[in-house]
Amino acid sequence: MTQNPILARLSSRMMRRRQQAMANIPKQLLRKDTITVVLVGTGGPLPSARSQYCTAVSVNGKFLLFDAGDGSSRRMVDLNLPYGDLDTVFMTHYHADHFADLGEVIDRSWIAGRRHTLPIYGPPGIEQIVAGFHQAYTLEYGYRTAHHGTEIMPPAWAKAQAMPFQYDANGTPVVVFDEDGVQVSAFAASHPPIEPNVGYRIDFAGQSIVLASDSLPTETLLAQSKDAEVLVANVMNMDAIQQMQTGAVEMGNSLGAHILHDIQDYHMGLPEMGKLAQKAGVKRLALTHLAPPVEQKYLANRLFRRPVAAHYAGEIIVGEDGMQIVLPVP
Repeated sequence: MTQNPILARLSSRMMRRRQQAMANIPKQLLRKDTITVVLVGTGGPLPSARSQYCTAVSVNGKFLLFDAGDGSSRRMVDLNLPYGDLDTVFMTHYHADHFADLGEVIDRSWIAGRRHTLPIYGPPGIEQIVAGFHQAYTLEYGYRTAHHGTEIMPPAWAKAQAMPFQYDANGTPVVVFDEDGVQVSAFAASHPPIEPNVGYRIDFAGQSIVLASDSLPTETLLAQSKDAEVLVANVMNMDAIQQMQTGAVEMGNSLGAHILHDIQDYHMGLPEMGKLAQKAGVKRLALTHLAPPVEQKYLANRLFRRPVAAHYAGEIIVGEDGMQIVLPVP
């Protein structure tokens, strides 16, 4: 078959660029002299062009993933994140906008070269979630191995392992991961009536990163956020959601109006988040899980940055999918 020289050159150029990107990204993210927080998916529960909630943390050569909402797996591929080097996944709670892509994370990390059983930490219920994805993907695993062979797609590493943990609902954090100086603690988050639900704090070399999860302001979150380098906060502009609710009522969309009403009572408003971050002495506040999930930077700053800045004097980062926060290791 005669090869088209133009297509051959284009294909070769694309492959070289892809290989260079794939070679550089892991070197950057997995460096041991920096901690990198990647806001993989910054969308909230409402459908949008943003991927739903997912945050990655690269620390001391470990690549950790926190939640995996809809679209987050594809976003990780788009960002050239080191999928094959994924060490561990941590889940906060079992709303679908936080775990919908977990099956893809398990599968794609294996396809990308992961050669260990992937631990999935979560509060009680994680066993059911992981088992469900395994059942759904069993045929997929078999097809991959049959097509590519056991050397390329070893079946021993296809699956994940649920790592359930108990936590103190009264607020005392529990260490769930402690390897090579990297410690991850889980603490109770308030998202009633959704239970279980936890936030996470990552500690390394005297620095801490806190992921608040979907939560109302609590004394536990305040204590865990004390002097954090970064607080990754899920936020909602209540005024905007209320206006959307009013619009739904006027359009006769009673179902939509009901849902928009309900989601306001178990998420934190922007003034409350700003006050909590200020009181805790947080150095950087990264806003994610944005509701409503606006795309325009000007509008996002107006809806999210300004209400927080009225109460918080530190650095405010209005999240976008793929945004990185890089911290030097002391």
